[in-house]
Amino acid sequence: MSTWVKICGVTRPVDAVDARLAGADAIGINFCERSSRFCSDPLAAEVVAALPRGFPVYGVFVDAERDRVRQVLAETGINGLQFHGDETDEDVSGWEVPVIRAVKAADRASVEAALAAKREAVLLLDSPLGGGSGQQIDSALLDGLDLSRTVLAGGLDAANVAGLVRARRPWGVDCAGGVESGAGVKDRKLMTEFVNNARSA
Repeated sequence: MSTWVKICGVTRPVDAVDARLAGADAIGINFCERSSRFCSDPLAAEVVAALPRGFPVYGVFVDAERDRVRQVLAETGINGLQFHGDETDEDVSGWEVPVIRAVKAADRASVEAALAAKREAVLLLDSPLGGGSGQQIDSALLDGLDLSRTVLAGGLDAANVAGLVRARRPWGVDCAGGVESGAGVKDRKLMTEFVNNARSA
């Protein structure tokens, strides 16, 4: 089974198209205003419109009100949700679209607890500094764990993703800064290399 690949922090329609052509299974659009990759609702709608209908597009939220998430779903055309803050189980439940829940891999206990928890959402393990930090997860925290239903993120790029996939066998990987030529600007060559390396492993 090939590794699921998501390119996150897309801010331009052309980058969404390039990510799909590079072979990505999904993209992410960041709706957290504090992020350097923040995307406004009108621009997000343009990004979604540039892709074939039904292509997986996850809206990334950090502690957003439920009404705000509903608004973005209605106005932009995104068809997935990714929660990257301190949301409760209730916050991430009850949605009619696929959901990813990010958890910071701060220590072994937090990783084991996240893997053991029963949840509707797909689990994404990220670095202790959170999404977009560029920091990698401490590899020792993952020793001996079954990650076959987990997405790994944090400091990934074309140079290191194959080694991570071979060593940890995650269900999927997620990358933002590692495939950029500048802040919020994706590089098609880097995205293609990232996808190919993740899959070849």
